[in-house]
Amino acid sequence: PPRTHGSLYSTHRCHRLLLFALATMTEPCTLGYHKIRGLGAPCRMLLCFSGEPFYNKAYAGDLKEEWFAKDKPALVARNSYINLPYVIDGDTVVTQSNSVLLYLGRKLAIDKDADFFANHQALDQCMDLRNDLMKIVYPFSGVCKDKADFPAALERHLKGAAGHFGKLEQGVRGPFLCGAAPQSADFHLFEMVDQHLAMVDQTDGVDFDFAAFPKLAALHAAMKALPELATYFKSPMYTSWAFNNAMFTHFLGAGYGDGPYGTTSNELFDPKA
Repeated sequence: PPRTHGSLYSTHRCHRLLLFALATMTEPCTLGYHKIRGLGAPCRMLLCFSGEPFYNKAYAGDLKEEWFAKDKPALVARNSYINLPYVIDGDTVVTQSNSVLLYLGRKLAIDKDADFFANHQALDQCMDLRNDLMKIVYPFSGVCKDKADFPAALERHLKGAAGHFGKLEQGVRGPFLCGAAPQSADFHLFEMVDQHLAMVDQTDGVDFDFAAFPKLAALHAAMKALPELATYFKSPMYTSWAFNNAMFTHFLGAGYGDGPYGTTSNELFDPKA
């Protein structure tokens, strides 16, 4: 009998999922971002969780020369949207934070097709939270013009952040956003919770009741306990890189100390080493 539209779709879907399931990175990919945690941290975490070695291209104090004058013009020819972060996987160049996470999540068989929209919505919510945070950790929006204003700005920000955290709390199926295993949105959510915990802990006179979000606290603890991420949590990427751009931010994080921010590096990182 002739195939129905539904059966054709099912065959196509199974074929597409099989291709992604069989896909492996025959050569280590390159992840490019600033030498900070920022938007790069969730992507690095996801790669570490997968166990795949990757080149960690980290732009620093020589950003003008290494990124704007050198790498960006070369990559524009391969992807007109090019920005930081980006991932180079063979002939494929993907940029924009959520797209990089979704690409890696699917390519490395971490994201599940059945959870695509739940995961994607959580990614978008995390980005909304991050965008609000950026207004106070950098002076550019005029919300927080210098470091002296940061404690008061953080207190104001936390009132709005509670709304974001509340939505994400309700979205956790447990122990991770989409259930038993982390998917790409969990890595960005972890970074957002981790940075907010650090800011409250390291800013005098600021308090916030994270106990109001027990599912997020449990998710944060579960991520920290994953054996696949043990190497990441011991690495400078997590322990000593600034949370935000060291040249401009009001909040670096205690691990960064006095730096240095340094120069651009491109090191092969093996999570299993």
